[in-house]
Amino acid sequence: MALLDTKDVSINFGGLWAVKDVDFSIGTDEIVGLIGPNGSGKTTFLNIISGLYRATNGAVTLRGEDITSLRPFEIFQRGIARTYQSSRLCWDLSVADNILMGLYTKHKVGFADIIFRPKKADNEIYEFLQECMDMLSYFNPSLFKLRYDLTKNIPHIDRRRIEICRALVGHPTVLLLDEPTAGLNDEETMQMMMDIHKIKRKIKDICIIIIEHDMKVMERVPERIVVFNAGRKIAEGIYGDIVKDHDVINAYLGGAAV
Repeated sequence: MALLDTKDVSINFGGLWAVKDVDFSIGTDEIVGLIGPNGSGKTTFLNIISGLYRATNGAVTLRGEDITSLRPFEIFQRGIARTYQSSRLCWDLSVADNILMGLYTKHKVGFADIIFRPKKADNEIYEFLQECMDMLSYFNPSLFKLRYDLTKNIPHIDRRRIEICRALVGHPTVLLLDEPTAGLNDEETMQMMMDIHKIKRKIKDICIIIIEHDMKVMERVPERIVVFNAGRKIAEGIYGDIVKDHDVINAYLGGAAV
């Protein structure tokens, strides 16, 4: 059984089908890439999986549980975390504070504890901070040295890393990455690809869905690629087969095989 599965997933905005009848599945310890032209439905599809949008038709299941109607925080609690195409960081908070936000659903200390049992509250914050710093130091030791710097002073590639670390500290089983190399140069893109592979080495059973326009990333990172066009899935397979597919060439790769 697939870890995450969608069946006939569709969403309609004002009469326009942004995603239409998409069947998709991903198993444990798998990386799947999503490609397609701008506006083809890739990010909308991730928004349905993560609960930001509710599907008009179809179902999303995680470990066999129907999560289609759950709210985003409920889906996060069940093990789906994500990053976004545009940054969702708080610029005037430190690197550490931004990553700590990824543990907001894990809090056990309540308001009464803060008032009457402050040591308990302090211990929980310390444990959370230690967990965040362990993740950050593994993911990028150089960024760990900047953990108390304001995020607005951090280079763009490191902001991408912060967002990924924030998603990972919640211990997801499914990680959704929406264009993690957007705005990066070729060298930084290579570094980000290595970082993504580091995730798999650290978290053995996690599965990753990654949206990218950079075909170098699609060639080297996912084991399998799914192609969207006009809201529909038009192809699926390994990179070598996808780039030779006639429909993919016409829809996405400019009309000539690569």
